[in-house]
This record gives sequence, structure tokens and C-alpha cells, in this order.
Amino acid sequence: MAYHRTVQLGDTDAAGVIYFAKLLSICHEAYEFELQEHGINLRDFLCSSKTAIPIVHAEIDFLKPLFCRDKVEVVALPTLVNQNRFVVDYQVYLFAQRQQLIARSKTIHLCIDIMTREKQPLPESWLTWIASN
Repeated sequence: MAYHRTVQLGDTDAAGVIYFAKLLSICHEAYEFELQEHGINLRDFLCSSKTAIPIVHAEIDFLKPLFCRDKVEVVALPTLVNQNRFVVDYQVYLFAQRQQLIARSKTIHLCIDIMTREKQPLPESWLTWIASN
């Protein structure tokens, strides 16, 4: 499933090109969208869970610039690494031009116990989401 977004003026730098951290943020929006579409309610998870799933690594590669008002399509593809870790690979395209890859990004997520900060197995609902892609 793809996430669509328009690059806003506040997403760009003084040259009118998207700021790298803003595109990472848009990729994170696509991640949240994916979770929601698969029935994972982040508010409930964050308020009631004894686990957290922070990002422990992020990277991004730009292949072409993005400008204010460009419409992008972000495809987020999760892959299970082990019982407590997964990777999400993102592909960013100009909307309606899937053949024109603009950027690639990756985030690595680790499930931990909130109190002890020790690794924990991923919740079943998250494993189901990952397996569905």
C-alpha cells in the first residue's frame, strides 16, 4: 500500500529543495499509515503497552531532488530480521510516475521492554503486519 503526500514549503530548505530530515519524517508518516491500515492503533499501543519499538537506525539516499508542491508516493516494505527486530525499506517516487525513483530510505526497529530497556519479542499484531507484506 502506498502513502501519498505533497511536499510543503516548510519541508524545504532555503533553496526550495526538501530537507533530508523532512523526507525521513515523511517516510515515518508512511510507516504509521501502514500500521493504521493493518489495524494497529498506535495511540492504544503507546498508552497501554509495556513494550516500545524505537528506531535504532535510519538512512536515506537521494537520487533526485524534491521541490515544494511535488507530490510523492512512498512505499513502505517491512521485513522481519528476528523475533525482536525488523527493517522497513522505503521507496519514494514522484506520484503517478512509479518509474522515477526519487529516494530510498531504511529504518531499523527494535522491540524493548519500557522499564528494563531489554529486548522483547515483537507483539503478534506487528508480526502479522510484517508477514502480510
